[in-house]
Amino acid sequence: MSRTFQTDPDRIRAVRRSAGRMPRIRARTARPGRAHPASPADIMRLLCDLGEFFHYGIEAIDLMPGHTERARLRLGALKVPGRIVLYDQPLSPWLVPGQLNACDERRIRRHGALVEPVLGGIRVEWPEDALRDFMLFDVLLHEIGHHVLQHYAGKRTVRAARTRDHEAFAIRFAARSRRLRARAKSA
Repeated sequence: MSRTFQTDPDRIRAVRRSAGRMPRIRARTARPGRAHPASPADIMRLLCDLGEFFHYGIEAIDLMPGHTERARLRLGALKVPGRIVLYDQPLSPWLVPGQLNACDERRIRRHGALVEPVLGGIRVEWPEDALRDFMLFDVLLHEIGHHVLQHYAGKRTVRAARTRDHEAFAIRFAARSRRLRARAKSA
């Protein structure tokens, strides 16, 4: 039996079907006292570096004003099918009530954030491009991981995995993508 398009590996199929088409990147104005740390140009550079497999099926990446609820810091979200939202962020420094769990603290420190305890919470200082790097190489890659799981499972609108499994996949995907990108940049 001859090889059909349906048996092509996902990476080959993504390159053939995307035909160089990139997701639209739409930016809305951030709210006062907040900013979009990663620009549309930063996002486009990252998508080009990653390749078609990573962005195939993503229709748009939207930079949006965040929600007004104070209790929760929203970073980004996947809106199926094929839309990723990155929310505006408070200007540095952040004053976060309570404590960060060890995993979240490691995530932000990895990108250069300075974390110090203060009365009733913690203070997070983002020097230079640290917040931009966090939004690109942690938040955006995490949301792309959610997209890849949904898209390549063929589940465009139905959840492809339990929440815990979706999160675990997205975390592993982002970590692997950072390693691959670092290896490609050093070569």
